[in-house]
Amino acid sequence: MTIMQLSWGCLAVALGLAVTSASAAPRKIDFNRDIRPILSDNCYACHGPDEKARKGKLRLDVAESALAKHAVVPKDLKKSELWSRVTTKDANDLMPPAESNKKPLKPEQLALLKQWIEEGANYQG
Repeated sequence: MTIMQLSWGCLAVALGLAVTSASAAPRKIDFNRDIRPILSDNCYACHGPDEKARKGKLRLDVAESALAKHAVVPKDLKKSELWSRVTTKDANDLMPPAESNKKPLKPEQLALLKQWIEEGANYQG
């Protein structure tokens, strides 16, 4: 094996490690890109802008409401009612509820919500 072949081999390994390392780092959550679609598809029917359909006087589309009701407590999963409700094993407390005809959140969606809350639950307009 020549020095040139060794150099190219080392370069290929180094580039492979750099790409792997960069892709392994979790990206920062963006509310509009990552969280709003989950809430919109699964929560806003009961906890969104429609005042007549709203349950529990809770809006998850407005930070002030979600924070005031402790549905979301930035950087604190244990105190975030949203997290408790989407991860509970109690069918009576699970959100979205069975009667909504929506399925429980997927593991990928739960991971995004978890990371969002842990990062500070930043909302965007």
